[in-house]
Amino acid sequence: MKGRDRGNTRLRRLRGALNAALVLAFACAGFAHADEISAAQAHAEAGGFDIADLLSAPQPEQLTGAGDAPVIAWVSNERGVRNLWSARAPQFAPRQLTAFDEDDGQLLSALRLSRDGRWLAYVRGGGPDAAGNNSNPTGDPDGQEQAVWLVASDGSSKPQRIAAGRSVQFAPQGDAVIVQGRGVGCYPLPGITAPAWCKEALIKTRGANAAAGFSPDGKLLAFASNRGDHGFIGVLDLGQREVRWLGADFYNDSNPVFSPDGRRVAFLRTAANRPGEQFDLTKANAFEIWTADVTTGLAKKVFRSSDTAGGYAQFNGADPLLWSRDNRLIFASEQSGWLHWYAIAPEGGDARPLSRGECEAETIALADDGAFVFSGNCAQIDHRQLFSVDAKGATQTLLSAKDEISTEPVVLGGQWIAFRHADARRPTAIAVMPRGGGEPRRIFPASLPAQFPIDRLVVPKTLSLRASDGVTSHATVFEPPASYKGKRAALIYVHGGPIRQMLPGWHYSNYYYNDYASNQWLASRGYVVLALNYRDGTGYGQGFRLAEKQGPRGASEYQDVLAAQAYLAKRDDVDARRIGIYGGSYGGFLTASALSRNSDLFAAGVDRHGVHDWRESAKGGDNSGLWGLKPDELDLAFKSSPVAFVDGWRSPVLFVHGDDDRAVKFSQSIDLVERLRARKAPVETLVIPDEDHFFLRYATWLAVHRSTMDFFRRHLQSGAD
Repeated sequence: MKGRDRGNTRLRRLRGALNAALVLAFACAGFAHADEISAAQAHAEAGGFDIADLLSAPQPEQLTGAGDAPVIAWVSNERGVRNLWSARAPQFAPRQLTAFDEDDGQLLSALRLSRDGRWLAYVRGGGPDAAGNNSNPTGDPDGQEQAVWLVASDGSSKPQRIAAGRSVQFAPQGDAVIVQGRGVGCYPLPGITAPAWCKEALIKTRGANAAAGFSPDGKLLAFASNRGDHGFIGVLDLGQREVRWLGADFYNDSNPVFSPDGRRVAFLRTAANRPGEQFDLTKANAFEIWTADVTTGLAKKVFRSSDTAGGYAQFNGADPLLWSRDNRLIFASEQSGWLHWYAIAPEGGDARPLSRGECEAETIALADDGAFVFSGNCAQIDHRQLFSVDAKGATQTLLSAKDEISTEPVVLGGQWIAFRHADARRPTAIAVMPRGGGEPRRIFPASLPAQFPIDRLVVPKTLSLRASDGVTSHATVFEPPASYKGKRAALIYVHGGPIRQMLPGWHYSNYYYNDYASNQWLASRGYVVLALNYRDGTGYGQGFRLAEKQGPRGASEYQDVLAAQAYLAKRDDVDARRIGIYGGSYGGFLTASALSRNSDLFAAGVDRHGVHDWRESAKGGDNSGLWGLKPDELDLAFKSSPVAFVDGWRSPVLFVHGDDDRAVKFSQSIDLVERLRARKAPVETLVIPDEDHFFLRYATWLAVHRSTMDFFRRHLQSGAD
């Protein structure tokens, strides 16, 4: 099951335990004594709780459903040990399908159920870096691989490795799978003779080819061919071994989907990249929807958006274009100023809204009867609710309760909806409810561990803040228990992205699930914690997301950080001299900005894998370079960076960074740490060898959380003083 001799399991466990100990040792080295680190455990024994208690519940992720069977599957992450589970309606009794037993940081992803629900395909392992090394956060000397596996959804067979790859999909006949790796390949299902067209090297044309989907009869395969500055849509005739290019032109074509009868393919078309141009996430680019005849390749435009209607659907995991079984094209757009979904006839005409309101619709599902189900914040902007819209798009019905977080709906026939469910106190679970809505039945985990402190968690309060330039941002505030009297230290938490939104409950993203736990833990120790939803984030409309002068073009969002600091400083229960700040990635950028620009206002900070010099980001190579900076903007980019203000840095800082970070280069922290050390600034560090940007191991998260708590306890002297 692990692709290796299980005789090495004992050695692996020992190696994993040693690695966990090393991570915790890194947390202590250079800035903390063992008795200081143990303060958390001592407080827990005195009646509090530890971060490990908050992270004791299994975290279910990546819920998926079968096309024609009432079967669902998901990943359970239980203290870093990831396994696959399934359930079948109507009992929805969870069944464990794999038996991994190590906190090894090897992801289970890209889950796909066959249409009949019999098989579950998945990918185990993280992808390679530029040098070809796969993600290996334990530092296993044998290395790791990323491969596609297959397991029976009823647990009747052991997992079987199919091939190296990063994504997978089933052929409609249920006899083969298509694996996307360095190329596109086909492999037969266990015990089934491979169809004649099935080859391990299925597509060898130029470009980075990605299999998109089969025609309903399984005779054609649509794929996108990325050629760098442009892209084509191709259809491979599997029997004839012939590729037809659909409407090829000087554009970027992507996201092909077949019509229900298999005669046409729809796709998205955007402008090609001109010489010297780079992707800029602050732009709302126009797009078009085209359809093409699969026999002739002739294409025609059926829809063009407004110039400002480009959305951010590429960031929320939903496919931006679908062709429904009742013959409608379903697509995402921000043409109203909010992210919504629309339907249009394949022949063209007016696009009709499916979701509506001053809110945003994120994850979606289409029912066979034409109903559209989505998760969004249309009933309560700081939470997530489920809604259904009838096939005509006439009625938008709230299905789930307010003050809760319901996401990732999966429609199971005409009776059930499965989804992920949480609230301020109850952590994320797989839940089911009738199609018409109602009380969710949480099926996994069915109960919480005994040590999970559900009754001691606070319900965060939501509020709005107004910056000096007039922009309104949003926040959730975690207040300490009533037993804490007098003026307390306070913390501002800044999320990453920046295309994210923190919620007053357990977040559906693993990274922010962990940080919600951290904010609850810090509040339990006496801190007033403000989680800031600054401009540039999601959830509050396109104007908020595309705020002027953001990031490398002026760091305007820093004004929201100052507004949060001013709010905390005015509270009667906060000591304005003891306000700290922490966050990761883009939140690390804002943390470093606060400490460099205003050490007079921020007493200490924890900067996790932050962006520190936008000029370096402009060189590309990681996610921080997605701003399309031009040469004449580099001077402004430097002035918008924390390194431009390093001479004023006086406050203590803890830098946290894994050196296998593919989102923000490790060198960003190297440079800033060296600048501060040269100035004798109070710098502390936690470096985690081979760890990813998103902290793949439970042991890493414990080290990061406990080091953060210890750092603030020593420098802000709150809770444990």
